Amino acid sequence: MKIEVAFTGVAVSDLTRGQDFFERLFGSPPNVLVNENEVMWQVADAAWLYVVVDPPRAGRALAAVSVPDLDAALEELASRGIEPSVIEQPGPAARKATVLDPDGNSVAIIEVREG
Repeated sequence: MKIEVAFTGVAVSDLTRGQDFFERLFGSPPNVLVNENEVMWQVADAAWLYVVVDPPRAGRALAAVSVPDLDAALEELASRGIEPSVIEQPGPAARKATVLDPDGNSVAIIEVREG
């Protein structure tokens, strides 16, 4: 199987609150307004994250993104009112910060250093 594009879905209970959080997380409005219950951001060349209203599933998503500099990313997020719930070092060459949206969906921001 050859995969050309990856989509990550995040269910929220309220689109306004969810969209606000992810606009602050990504630093931009959605790239696509699908309909009154769904919006999408292109987060890399072949990767999209979509936020969709689905109250029974809200708060159960686990998403992860990789950044080249975790400290710079966290500083940028702090300027937009987003603070990590935890920062950890899962291995000698990796650091990870986790942020939570208003429903409790988890977004891991990961930095992997060479070596």
